Amino acid sequence: MASSTTSATLPAAAALRRELAAELRAKYPLSHERCATRGAALLDQTSHAVRWNEPFMVTAARCEGAAIFELGGARLVDYWQGHYANVLGHQPAVVRDALQAALADGRGLQSGMLHDTEREFAELLTRRTATETLRFTTSGALATFYSVLLARGFTGRRRVVKVAGGWHGSQPFGLKGVTPRDGSFDHLESEGLPGTTGDDLELVSYNDPEALERLFAQRGGEFACLLLEPWIGAGGFIGATPEFLRAARRLTAKHGALLICDEIIAGFRFRAGDLSSMYGVAPDLLVLGKVIGGGMPVAAVAGRRDVMELASRASKRVKFEGGTYSAHELSLIAGRTMVRHLVDHEPEIYPALAQRGATLRAGLEAIAAERRAPMWISGWPTDAVAGSSLAYVRFGRERGGRPQRPEEMVGPGRAHPAIDDDLLRAALLLEGVSVHNGLGAASTAHDDGDLAATLAGWRRAVDRFAAAGLLRA
Repeated sequence: MASSTTSATLPAAAALRRELAAELRAKYPLSHERCATRGAALLDQTSHAVRWNEPFMVTAARCEGAAIFELGGARLVDYWQGHYANVLGHQPAVVRDALQAALADGRGLQSGMLHDTEREFAELLTRRTATETLRFTTSGALATFYSVLLARGFTGRRRVVKVAGGWHGSQPFGLKGVTPRDGSFDHLESEGLPGTTGDDLELVSYNDPEALERLFAQRGGEFACLLLEPWIGAGGFIGATPEFLRAARRLTAKHGALLICDEIIAGFRFRAGDLSSMYGVAPDLLVLGKVIGGGMPVAAVAGRRDVMELASRASKRVKFEGGTYSAHELSLIAGRTMVRHLVDHEPEIYPALAQRGATLRAGLEAIAAERRAPMWISGWPTDAVAGSSLAYVRFGRERGGRPQRPEEMVGPGRAHPAIDDDLLRAALLLEGVSVHNGLGAASTAHDDGDLAATLAGWRRAVDRFAAAGLLRA
């Protein structure tokens, strides 16, 4: 997408940004005041860059169900939902009650000892994902990092294939080809990386099985692994086509590379288990996070025992040995409670999530048609996945439809020169709606009133863009 700096050079966009900033200050004065004083000790006012929105971000006093309640008491319908972790909404009682009971029972905080929850939760997750063994860690970035270390150690190869537009956390094996620059993904995302990073990471286009075939035909024997999301997140909430994911499985097996499926977002969002199995694909390593934590910090690498054993006490070939807060008891109590609830209520929860996602996407498409707005809308089901609770929106220069790969939305001449995520989020915050990536993820806590209010707010935001002359770009 065009950056805020580029957009601001357009007089109409710059004027609208000033208007929105003034209105946001008036609507959320306590959040504005708080943000004005947060930066003295806290770098950039936040420890996670994507939580910030220009001109400032609202501060949550509390969260419950579908909503965030701002410091001044305003209720915002929220689709960021804990970085897409909260499929039951904010602060679900089933998890909160389990945490309170554990603390009252003298359990939960760090002990440095083994606890039964770790074993029980590992058994539950491996059963639900048809994996052989797993190890817990504390974040998705660490989990993807360790999974690539395992693949490189197991194969004795150095090079890693990843999808252009795919995000796998701030770790060396993911920091290439995440955000577009002038329509291209072929660049590193950070300074300070090892000097070989650019050569070690090879990019391939999502949902392009022919390109994948060509790449492996040319250099398949060099690759340790293919790291991909069966449902790409930051690249556009696009589901893999069955042809692409099955080609990934076939080609990695043929050339002796490992298939790593990053299901930090997708795992337990579409069913009470992994998404890969819905395609009939079993990865060598499966990375899980977000939903499995029940709102607490936990991630896991699961998969083949012969690969995972490189990190065992007997082998010690790969230093995936955890950290102080790995398998933290309170996190695993929350995660076990959440996953058990999803398993027990799978027939009700997942159709409900899919219905909410379908309502939002259909409503957004209707707005795009009614207002002749140039919007890319993704998150749609695939031939292998019947329903989806996700909705992603980007504005382009022309009507975009339903993208199949990230490049379709960000290629040369495709990105809208003015309407970026900052502008869209600011306009929707004024309508009482909190979004990320254009919208985000529905939860079971979102009711019909929330969905209707969201689409009404979207209509008003689009009308405002049109009145400012931005939809003619």
